[in-house]
Amino acid sequence: MTEHLRKRKAWTYESPVAPPFADFRAGGERRRLFLKYWLHDNIDNVFDIAMFFALKLLPARDCSDLGAFLGRFSVPRWHKAQQSRAKENLKALRPDATEAQIEALLLAYAESQGRQMTEYSVVDRLARNACGIRFHGTERFAERCEQRPVILIAAHISNWEVLTHCLVNLGLVVTLNYDPPKRRARHWIVNRVRKGGGLCLLKPGRHSVRPALRVLEENGNLLIFCDEGFNGRMRAPFFGNPLHLEGNYALIARMARKTDALIYPVYLERDHGVNFSFHALEPFKLPPEEKPGDRLVDDVLLLNSVIEPIVRSHAEQWYFIDNRMPDRHKS
Repeated sequence: MTEHLRKRKAWTYESPVAPPFADFRAGGERRRLFLKYWLHDNIDNVFDIAMFFALKLLPARDCSDLGAFLGRFSVPRWHKAQQSRAKENLKALRPDATEAQIEALLLAYAESQGRQMTEYSVVDRLARNACGIRFHGTERFAERCEQRPVILIAAHISNWEVLTHCLVNLGLVVTLNYDPPKRRARHWIVNRVRKGGGLCLLKPGRHSVRPALRVLEENGNLLIFCDEGFNGRMRAPFFGNPLHLEGNYALIARMARKTDALIYPVYLERDHGVNFSFHALEPFKLPPEEKPGDRLVDDVLLLNSVIEPIVRSHAEQWYFIDNRMPDRHKS
């Protein structure tokens, strides 16, 4: 049943290799790449790290509000293509919305993108703010995750870094599977924020699969984000587009089947400003199957049926809302 579907292609993450000075002396393309790595990229890296530490000096609310202002200011001026795609996607996901409502959602999208970027400097403070986060469905949360393998599934809504810190603050030991940012400084910042919050990080790419399975086999908690944007295109949720097996849905289904893991959906929405609501939905296990792999397509559709409504309901806070929708005519 799954033979005609595109399957996940394993990829290997390789850290950028610093070009030696011999490349500069060689000239041509090698010199261009040398200058890009050591000069041009490092201008961005220095700026990213300087802003990360500078914003730490601000109160958390001011830091977030500055991000909202930067989002409102920069998106319409310097990210017009992304804004245009976001508007079309918001219309597609909210077909009943009026033009005024779409414009309000578009403004919320710009603010959300800006807040999420500046809030990296104050994630720990946002997550510790007991008055700023309301918890729903977390009764016996840690207890339900004990003594069994658990795959926590989530989406990139509002500030997912605050989400991961909340999981740790609720008493869980969480291991995260993630794809690194392209800019070296941002990769360093993300690792610093996540490790500082108590997360265990797996190596990116295919090298994470065996360690992830080991976490589950030892009754650990593995967090995987199901929504995906790849090369500027939405890969999950499906939003009525053709089903595929290339994304994390299929990976989660296979690992859950192999380890008999409990699947626990969680998400964080931004109520307003730096006030959030953390939601833990009802956990579930995949239905029985007669032969291994028989229900893979059904499993993927089941996972999509959990994640897609969450994303649709919070589309303006979704990180990938400005990505391109898949071509409906391709399978």
